[in-house]
Amino acid sequence: MALIKKTSLLRDSLLVIITIVVGTSWIYDLQIEERVIAVRYLILASAGFISFVTPYLLFPDSNSKLIQLGNISDSELLNYLSGKTSKIYKFFYLFIFVMMFADVSSPAGSLVIKLVYSLYAMLMVAGLHYTALFLYLKVGPQSQFWQESQKGQELRRKVAEYAKYPIDPGAIPSLLNTVLLAALGMSLLVIATLLGNSFGHFAELTIGFLLIAFGRYKFFRGSKHPEKRYYHTNSFFSEFFGESAGEDSITARRKVEQLWWVPSKLRANVWQFLQQTDRKLPAGRVVAAGHILVWLVAYQRPDDQFMIGVWALFAVTHHLFILQAVQTSFSPMWLLRWMSSPMVWLFSWFWMQMRWLLPLTVSMNAQLFIFGVPGWRYQGIVLSIYLITALAVSAAGVFRLKKSMT
Repeated sequence: MALIKKTSLLRDSLLVIITIVVGTSWIYDLQIEERVIAVRYLILASAGFISFVTPYLLFPDSNSKLIQLGNISDSELLNYLSGKTSKIYKFFYLFIFVMMFADVSSPAGSLVIKLVYSLYAMLMVAGLHYTALFLYLKVGPQSQFWQESQKGQELRRKVAEYAKYPIDPGAIPSLLNTVLLAALGMSLLVIATLLGNSFGHFAELTIGFLLIAFGRYKFFRGSKHPEKRYYHTNSFFSEFFGESAGEDSITARRKVEQLWWVPSKLRANVWQFLQQTDRKLPAGRVVAAGHILVWLVAYQRPDDQFMIGVWALFAVTHHLFILQAVQTSFSPMWLLRWMSSPMVWLFSWFWMQMRWLLPLTVSMNAQLFIFGVPGWRYQGIVLSIYLITALAVSAAGVFRLKKSMT
């Protein structure tokens, strides 16, 4: 237990340092108007992230049997679900604070505006968080209906026949929730920006208060019989992800020999980590969604330095997959110690991340061709940050492994 707490503290400390360094290096010399614009873009990115990743953070829940045995109350269950996801979003709040107050040119200037927009952005993220919890908690019955009903089977047949694309009807409610949440966040951001430009920043702050009030009310007061919805939704997602061993899944088709970018001595290790992480969270879809968000930001034609900061931040967030892979449920420490030395696992986790280098490079060069940024020099900086942080996060996993030996 003490080891787990130390590991969690080390991981959180590393993420805090990365968040502060990336945020400070990104906007340390921006004027207050540029900081406000940067925070608005961050809210836009947060809306996309929260709408996509929330169900994967919640379900399937490995603690469901303990919750059932404990027979916890409705309020305790809701607080548990909120706390489980808040562990991720706390770094958004820190990044927002750093973006507004890491000001080298005028650290004591425009303090009221900095405070208002820090609070505004945090309220928007928190409001979207609670709204996402409410929507995804009740998705189980809806997904089961589409999965098992004649209506869902007919949709599967039509999409396969006309679009030549296989679709799982059970994923439709989650897809609709993703679109709804992203659209809600973006629409409210536009409304708040218009109000802020017309009536001042306190009018913009009002939208944040309204959103978090709505989200908390719907989640804590509007979730009727949350225990039934929780067990139903958790059972559906457990079954849904349990079917990933089917012939159509990428994990079933992936072979060790296909990992051409990995040294032969590490391929079996990397293959196993990829199988485990992709069964829990479809990494390809997550990264693709991240690229879409980055391109949406680029379409707005922000400052070049801001765009480079977006790419650097996106590059670093790839390494959340390493943190996922070093969890005890994925990588039991006793098994890793028995199979290989710590250095082998260091390079296994590091090489696991090399699969994203080509998409990063291609996407940045495509953006360079269309928007003129990031240039090759800055691309080199982004890729260097990617490689250095991949090694640092992998080293944190090795540190945890070595601590378990003592």
